[in-house]
Amino acid sequence: MADNRSEEAYVEGTRFYKQNPLRGATRIAVRIAVGIVVVAAFLAWAVIDVGARKAYKEARDVRRALRAVGTEYYSGLTSIYDPASPDGLADGASEMIEQVSTRDGEVILYAWDDTYNVPMQFEYRKGLYRVVYIDSGNTSEVAAGVRGDFHVYYSLELFHFEAE
Repeated sequence: MADNRSEEAYVEGTRFYKQNPLRGATRIAVRIAVGIVVVAAFLAWAVIDVGARKAYKEARDVRRALRAVGTEYYSGLTSIYDPASPDGLADGASEMIEQVSTRDGEVILYAWDDTYNVPMQFEYRKGLYRVVYIDSGNTSEVAAGVRGDFHVYYSLELFHFEAE
């Protein structure tokens, strides 16, 4: 009688295969690369966040300095705000703000309330950070220049072209 069975013996249970060592090394390399990318992204976020918080704190200090210097200019019957100036500040105001505050960035004053002697809108630039302050517009004496929003921006320079 003819038997149609194969000559291989059937063994019940687990079959073991020889694993390719290159496949194991590739898995380890991919895991290490993904780990490095995740850690690098977290560190970049942390560095940007710390810088943004520092710029925000300096912008708050600049707002206080603007009010103080504005009061000094007001006592001299002049205004700190000069719309004809590129930075919006009167002559000598930038130096006075630098002395009063702890900032080392650039201040651009966009709007000033002469009635309450407070900044309505200004921009503080430091490195790659830009902090824009916009007052809430509340014109009561208590809330004038105190309530507003700070917007912190981070920018990267992608290209730099020189004019010919």
